[in-house]
Amino acid sequence: MARRPLAFGIRFRDKGRTLRVRGYEGSERGYLVEDARRGRATLRRDHTSLASALRDFAATWRGRLH
Repeated sequence: MARRPLAFGIRFRDKGRTLRVRGYEGSERGYLVEDARRGRATLRRDHTSLASALRDFAATWRGRLH
């Protein structure tokens, strides 16, 4: 069984905004959610589990609609 369930990562793009989920390279610290927008600094949020990182990703992606 794999120790890292998310081997490659996730990236969604829409109208100058990129939302990305990836595991830390070379360590087992957890997962990173990056929210990059054109003309703004990239926001980075750390998560210890994949479930919390995906929950954050989904909430942020849905939030762009409102």
